[in-house]
Parts: sequence; structure tokens; C-alpha cells
Amino acid sequence: MRKYSKLLALLMVALMVFSACSKPADNTSGQDKTGTDTPKGDKLAKDTLTIGVWEDLATMDPQSSNRASNWMVQRMIFDKLVNEKSDGTVEPRLAKSWELLDDLTLEMKLRDDVYFSNGEKFTAADVLFTFERGLANPITASTFKYIDAANTEIIDEYTIKIKFTAPYAAIFNTLSGGRGSIVCKKAVEEMGEAAYARNPVGTGPYKLQSWESGSQITLVKNDKYWGEEAKTPNLVFKIIPEAANRVIELETGGVDIIYEVNGIDVKRVDELENASIVMGDSNRYMVLTFSMQDEILQNKDLRYALSYALDINSLVDAIYSGTAKPATGFYPSNVFAFKDLGVMPYDLEKAKELMIKAGYPNGLKLKFNYEDREIDKKIAEVIQNMWGKIGVQLEFFQMDSSTYQGQGHKFQAGMRAGNANEPSNILIIYDSKFKDKIQSNDNHLDEMLSNAMTLYDNTERAKAYGEIQDYLYDIRYSIPLAFTPVIFGVSDKVEGFVMDPLQQIDLQNVVVYE
Repeated sequence: MRKYSKLLALLMVALMVFSACSKPADNTSGQDKTGTDTPKGDKLAKDTLTIGVWEDLATMDPQSSNRASNWMVQRMIFDKLVNEKSDGTVEPRLAKSWELLDDLTLEMKLRDDVYFSNGEKFTAADVLFTFERGLANPITASTFKYIDAANTEIIDEYTIKIKFTAPYAAIFNTLSGGRGSIVCKKAVEEMGEAAYARNPVGTGPYKLQSWESGSQITLVKNDKYWGEEAKTPNLVFKIIPEAANRVIELETGGVDIIYEVNGIDVKRVDELENASIVMGDSNRYMVLTFSMQDEILQNKDLRYALSYALDINSLVDAIYSGTAKPATGFYPSNVFAFKDLGVMPYDLEKAKELMIKAGYPNGLKLKFNYEDREIDKKIAEVIQNMWGKIGVQLEFFQMDSSTYQGQGHKFQAGMRAGNANEPSNILIIYDSKFKDKIQSNDNHLDEMLSNAMTLYDNTERAKAYGEIQDYLYDIRYSIPLAFTPVIFGVSDKVEGFVMDPLQQIDLQNVVVYE
């Protein structure tokens, strides 16, 4: 079969999987606790691992998810076709092998020994159904838009030919991401979408036992799991919104691990006798967004005025206590094709001049949406203070995006905490099809984003993404604020914990001792 030379690099990476299958996952960053399921001396492993998290889940439906809090639990319930490691190596999961037949066709051979937690056999029909759901949901449509579900062909129960609408360089990243988690077709159809989102059925190492909204989520081992058995039988995610209270719970032994440690609490946790900090670089970032659906914010001079009125260095110093870095580009520097554009400049006098040029010499009022998180509230208050110096008053709406829109509100300004490791996934928020916050409706930008997605050659892709970042810097649909680390507090009784730059911790091999 004729091969395409421009696919060579991608194929070489994909084929490396077979030599990598016997190797452990490359998760050494931040790894200072190694795992074992055997007693250490006279210590015995507990049957329950308890994790303190910052918020309740909005959903357990992976094709309706756009929050890290959803994925941290879904990761343990669902599985994906492949796993893409940080070095680009692709490992098999539910797919055991694959071949890129041409620019628009990826054939995958699936495992034939996988069952969902409800006993249903996993087949190619579930894969196609997952793609169809992803394309139909506005939250994930932009993620799956290059998958041509209508022409994807099920060859047999365990073979599928995935078709693309255009060459799709980021396919493995999409398939390995949280939204690529495979759902059970029969369960969704029988239960209905709403019920499935509360009672998910997956092929992962755990399954849902109970979900007490606002309190805790309990997972138990999935006895039908196809892979290695989880080392701890039960996982409990305790919802503790206040960061200081999570630290107290860790100190008193109420939880074994806490997520989202605030910068101000890092020293406190590290000084605990029974716990320590695990922190490292991440794929996370905080960005301020402007809606291009709003007539006022379509004014470029106004967007520039708001940009110049922000002292980003001071904001980051005030909020993150030295743990974060002022953003110097539109996504973290450890992501492919990052372009260092520098921190957006602060110039209050220029901001005032641009307010006059934009037609707002006496200022104006803007609605400002932020998520119900401590850090978001603090950032919003700092922005309010800085923009107040040029006469801009903010009316706050503190709620998640879907709820905000569901109540009939439209965006003006707001914030987004991003968490992705591939430029196409990060920049997806600027795509017109991404119906959240920015809604650019910029045909030129849409074409640039689409073109970059189709380039298999990494040199060409890097150049395309560099041009996109230059364009975003000029157009100011958003203002990058900070590159933030992942920070966890971990009990000294825990072993097997490995930091993940996407905050999607694999808890399958984590053990906590008495």
C-alpha cells in the first residue's frame, strides 16, 4: 500500500508503541513516592484512599465535560483507545494496534477482551457512538470536528476505519484526551443522557458506587476491568471548596491527598509532620477572555485599553505567592510550538488614551463572569481594582459557564482556566464553533486554526501555530495572565503517587498505609 512521505514522522512515533508497551509510563516529574501493594514492615494498606478536591463534578459524561474536576474522576471510570505520553509516544489501551492508511483514514484493531462495568462487551460500535456523541454536543463538537463519523466504517466488532474530514495531525491527542473516553452505547441509549451523566458505565479500573452532591463521590474497583487490578479497592473524593479546609483535613488525617493547594498554603503543608507538597510544571494557564458576540467588546481599541490597564506581573505576584509565572504567550511553554511573546505590557496612561479613542472617556460597565473557585474570585477582584483606574466598573457573575448561559446570560468579559497539552486543544477556544466565552466568528482565524490541524509535518505545524499566536497577540480576543503549576498535598502514608501536568492523576496504583 502506498505510504505518504509527509506522514512518515507521525507513523514512526505511532509505531514506537510496540517497543514501549513493556516500559512503565513516563511520569517521573514530581515522582517522590513509589508504589507497592505489599505491607511495609508492620504497616498494612488501607482499603480506601481519600482525596480532597476543590469542587463537585458538573457531570460524569466525558462528551459533556470541559472541567478538570470532571476528568479527575472520569479518568478512573473510563478508558480511551490510546494513551499519548509527554514525549509523543502512543501506547495502546482499548485499541491494540493501528495503521494510518492515508491522509484521511486511520484503521484501528480493538481489544476483544474488554467489558463495560455493566457486563456489556466493548466493540467498535461503542467507539463510533462515542464519536457521534462528541460531534453532537456543543461542548465537544470542536474537539471532534475533524472526525468524519458519517463515513467511519465498522469493519467487524473489533476493527474500525476512522475517517477524517481533513488530514488530522492531532488525532492521537484527541483519542487519548478525557473527551475521547469511550462510553457504552447500550447503556446511554437505555438510560438516557441525563441518567448516564449521573451513573456512568465505563471500562476503567473503577466504577461509581455513590455520588452525594456537594459532599463526596465514592468509587469501587471494577471487577470486570480488563487491565491490572487497582491496588486500593475504594476511592473517596471529598468535596472541600475552601483551600484552607483541605489543608486542615490533610493535617488531621481526614484525607490522604489534596488537590489545588493555594500558593499561600505551600509552606504550611510542607512543614506538616505527616505530609508534604508535590508540585511541578503543568499544562495549565489562566486567561482573561472577551466575547466577540458582544457589540461593545468588538471594539479593538477598547480591548487594547483593557489590556494596557492590567499590570499582569503585579497580579500574579499578589495572587499566586510565587508559585506561578506571568504568562508570556497564549499557552504554556512546555507545549509544542509555544511562542514567547512576552508579558502583555502595562501602560495606564496609554490605556486612558485608548478609552477616549474607543469612545468611552467616562468609562463603562461590563459583566464579568468567573467560576466558583477561590483563586478566580481573587483574580477577578484584582482585575476590578486595576480596571477601575480607567473608569471600568465590573458586575460579577460567579458561576460555571454552562449554568451562566443556561440562565440566559451572555458573556462580555470573563476568565478561563485552561488545561491541555496540545496546541489545537488549547487554541480551540478561539474557534467559532467553540460556544463558550470568546465566540470569535473570525473566518480568518478559523481558517488558520483549521490549516494548522491538517499539517502532519512538525516544522510546518510549528510555523502555522506561531502565526496564529502572533495574530492572537494583535487581535486581543484574550489576555494571557498566568502559567500555573500543579500543586498537591500528599500524606507521608501514601505511596505510588505520581504528579501529572494535566492534574489527571492515575490513582490505580496508589496505596495508603495505616
